[in-house]
Amino acid sequence: MNSSIFDTPLFSVFALVLIAETLKTLVLGTATAWTRGQLKQFINQEDAAWLGGETVVVEHPDPARLGRAHRNNLENLVPFLALGGIYLLSGAAPLMGMFYFGGFFLARAAHTAAYLTQRPLLRRNSYAAAWLILIVTGIHAGTRLIGQALSL
Repeated sequence: MNSSIFDTPLFSVFALVLIAETLKTLVLGTATAWTRGQLKQFINQEDAAWLGGETVVVEHPDPARLGRAHRNNLENLVPFLALGGIYLLSGAAPLMGMFYFGGFFLARAAHTAAYLTQRPLLRRNSYAAAWLILIVTGIHAGTRLIGQALSL
């Protein structure tokens, strides 16, 4: 029976992390908009007019913090998708990939929690851990692909 990459445990872990991070991004975006609505403070004049609020130049700290957490999650989702996807397709060690993907998820979850609860040391450390995991994931996949290319 032909097995595809989609039938592997590593793909399942990759896909679950991608789903969780994407859903978290969607929740953060929704929470930002909801908080603006609750405060009746909007960045766009048309939103203030339509929803009966005021236009603000400096946003209230709560939706601003949610918006920054949302943006930061988006900024990390793209590199995870690219490097994790390349790692998955490169045929590199599945067990290491599970550690990389799981570690990335845990670090990013800690980062979001730290961002929303204003814990700067945990935020910095969890960001650095996720960043380092992505770097190592990319290097591991890259060395695997270089090895494959040199064996042609």
